[in-house]
Amino acid sequence: MLLVAARGLREVKRAETERRLASIAHDLVRERGFTQVTVDDIAELAHVSRRTFSNYYSCKEEAVAAVILHAAEDGLATWRPDPTGGLADLVRSLVRHQADAGVLARLVEVAGLAAAHRQLAPFVRDAQWHVWATAGERLPLRGESPEPLRRAERDALLGAVFGVVSAQLAHLLPGTDAHGANPDRLRHLVEHVIDRFEGPR
Repeated sequence: MLLVAARGLREVKRAETERRLASIAHDLVRERGFTQVTVDDIAELAHVSRRTFSNYYSCKEEAVAAVILHAAEDGLATWRPDPTGGLADLVRSLVRHQADAGVLARLVEVAGLAAAHRQLAPFVRDAQWHVWATAGERLPLRGESPEPLRRAERDALLGAVFGVVSAQLAHLLPGTDAHGANPDRLRHLVEHVIDRFEGPR
């Protein structure tokens, strides 16, 4: 029993350190810019060694992008799916909840940082993909169709949402024109796609 409790405490502390490092990295980069922030700066503010930092993140870019995942995890933790809602209703509810939790805003913000620092872009894309994969795991399968078909329907709608967000964020990433992407616009476009998927009411 004591061993289990100790293991649980270690996991909690590890998660706290992971989040603290990401938060510090993100805040420093926003304040100073990427070129003015080093891993040593992040580790010093977090009161850990550079080696400890490396146990969590491979580089400062990965740490910055991790704030997207943490925001999404926090949002998902408080989302309660409607037990009677259909697929479109569930996805719409999830998108609205995540938007209200600031996840879309955080996505746009970090993608904007990547516009000035090319090395961040692949980590933003990876974080975005993990957000959608995690969201898909939380969505219950609804409907009367066989399970493979229900999974295909869920994946199709989530894929459409992912595509809309990816296309908008692409405007902020290196090599593209920075326009069109903001949290409110993202939410509007995503809900439009969900409405079209659902069809006439």
